[in-house]
Amino acid sequence: MSQRIVTKLNNRVETLELPDPNEEVTPGVYWGNYTHLFTPACWKVLSWTQQNNFKPKSYRVGDNLTEEISACILGGYGIPSEVGLAAFHWVKEIGILEITPSEDEIYKVLAEPLVINERRVRYRFARQKSKYLSYALKKIAHETAPEDSLKFRSWLMGFEGIGYKTASWITRNWLHSDKVAIIDIHIHRAGLLMNLYNAKQTPAKNYLEMEDDFLRLATGIGVKASQLDVLIWQEMKLAGNMALRYIRQGISH
Repeated sequence: MSQRIVTKLNNRVETLELPDPNEEVTPGVYWGNYTHLFTPACWKVLSWTQQNNFKPKSYRVGDNLTEEISACILGGYGIPSEVGLAAFHWVKEIGILEITPSEDEIYKVLAEPLVINERRVRYRFARQKSKYLSYALKKIAHETAPEDSLKFRSWLMGFEGIGYKTASWITRNWLHSDKVAIIDIHIHRAGLLMNLYNAKQTPAKNYLEMEDDFLRLATGIGVKASQLDVLIWQEMKLAGNMALRYIRQGISH
């Protein structure tokens, strides 16, 4: 039996028809009930009701490619998003991104405490990120980025300290691309809950395979990959420990 959702959108009543909960979206991944958290049906309904909140240009952090790459290098694994953004805005404000500074010059800046909501916060991995950012700024100054999404990502993979996740993040943000996916911890957890991924798969070892699965899911539920990526990231971050409990208990609706 199909699922029918009726709600008010854009000042008018809209209806969405979804397949039966037991119908497959992709092999082994079922639509599930739209009222159950973390199901493909739930993600479809959320994307439908929040469609006006997703504007491609809003994905960008920087005003130019140098800033976008720098922002993503300063964010990422092990660094809370607010800390990464604060570090980016700080190096941008003092003009670091307008030159090709040495690793030590950047480190002197990142080693200083950041002020976030009136709190002084230390930026983690300051030495490592200083090295990566210095390399990136020099590379950007001497090379031209490809325009094709996948070629652009491959070019980014040539930067020191940039792997598939960060390269995909920049590609999605800058080119508004739906040909890549950012498989981070939140997307990984959501995939486990949908049976999209299995417990043995990790982004470090199976990134392209997991990306392909995610892109097929997005196509299957009729949501742009870039939009679905952002939506899941936001909602899984908010869910936090609740999502972890679902995973540990083996619950998948």
